[in-house]
Amino acid sequence: MFKKAILVFTGIFLFFWWNIALAEVVINEVQLNPTEERFIELYNSGNSSVDLTGWYIQRKTANGTFTSLVTKTDFENKIINANSYFLISRVGLNNSDLILDNITLTESNTIQIKNKEGDLVGKVGWGATNDCINPCPANPTDGKSLQRVSNGWIIASPTPGIQNTSGNTSQTSSENISVISSFEIINETKSKIIETPTIKTKILTKNLAFIGVPLEFKASNFGYSGEVLNYGKCFWNFGDGDSREQINNFDKFSHTFLYAGEYIVSLEYYSNHYKDISDAINKITIKVVPLSIIISKVGNEKDFFIELTNNSDFEIDISKWFLASLEKTFVFPRNSILLSKGKIILSPKITNLTIENKKDLKLIKPTGEIVFDYGSLDILKQVSSSNNTKNSFVQLTNLEDINLEERDKKNSLEKTNNDFSATILNSDIVNNTRSPYLFFIGFVILLVISSVVVYFIRQKRIIPTEGDDFEILDE
Repeated sequence: MFKKAILVFTGIFLFFWWNIALAEVVINEVQLNPTEERFIELYNSGNSSVDLTGWYIQRKTANGTFTSLVTKTDFENKIINANSYFLISRVGLNNSDLILDNITLTESNTIQIKNKEGDLVGKVGWGATNDCINPCPANPTDGKSLQRVSNGWIIASPTPGIQNTSGNTSQTSSENISVISSFEIINETKSKIIETPTIKTKILTKNLAFIGVPLEFKASNFGYSGEVLNYGKCFWNFGDGDSREQINNFDKFSHTFLYAGEYIVSLEYYSNHYKDISDAINKITIKVVPLSIIISKVGNEKDFFIELTNNSDFEIDISKWFLASLEKTFVFPRNSILLSKGKIILSPKITNLTIENKKDLKLIKPTGEIVFDYGSLDILKQVSSSNNTKNSFVQLTNLEDINLEERDKKNSLEKTNNDFSATILNSDIVNNTRSPYLFFIGFVILLVISSVVVYFIRQKRIIPTEGDDFEILDE
């Protein structure tokens, strides 16, 4: 009997330990419509904060496979505090923790969250889906959201960042509440920690940027009652030596990082721009990586397609970028995403670019900076191809010239050696018979010439005196 009690106790302990370990962070609320107000809310029911680095959220596609909705990169350096909410929104609600432009949620969909080990932490489905125990929650419409309450889901007015609507609401019905799996059950009896009202500020931006590509920033400030504060001063430090100050105007703006690395961006909010001490401060780490997009291939005269390749490890938003030549320009529409290590092929029917635009085709950022110049690359390829042939000919010609020169030098050296040997022999004969006579004759000639020169010099130096032209005669 005692052994049975131990086994039962152990089983209960393991069951609850398993649930607690996997149920600390769960999907707590989902809003689908309207699109611009779409958000996903996570809740940490544990007693300690959780680092979301390496976590990710997936959604189920029409063919039944799961694809990334919130990536590991998006969650990098993100933390959800104990008994707190983490809000992922499309346009940035007042208390958003992460803003993403590509939150794709549709009717009859399913989303799931996994931790850094790849373990399934939570899942929820709605509409005509098979990923929940029937009946599934209906599709939230009319601005309502899908909310977790107790051990089920209801459709009610959105409550982003705060406790969900009570499960006793009149909107709860057997048609829109489903029982969730045991590993998703959380202890909803924990009361939310009551915080002392304070002024808060948040940095609304992405935590990944690319070298030379402007990254948008926006300050979101809240008063003691959660009201939005549109006055005062914001001081930004971007961690790269640059800073910015905003007074009574907190519109979004862009900052460009010029080098790769991790930068700590800080935001200080002052309720009065004359104050020296800030009322709130917030920090975020921005990872800056190299931009590696190229025009990898183009078509021919019949089908002038353009292929772009992203060689980086991160997806890149190329919205409002340009494909341009001197004559035509194509602008990428909003939400144009190029996946990591991915390619996109653009039809000439969409870009209206032709083979005539190939010679000066460029990929340009919205700031006007050239990302890739295909025209120069094409010319370089032609020159390189031409140079390769020419260099081969030149190398061959030079090699033959060198061989000829070496041969001539060798022949000349041999001839010189032979001539030199003969000269030495002849020189010995002459020196033995004629050298004394030649020396004596040369010395005599030199003596005669020297005497003549001295004579003429002396004649020039004799200066006639007065009376030298007269001769005295004796009478």
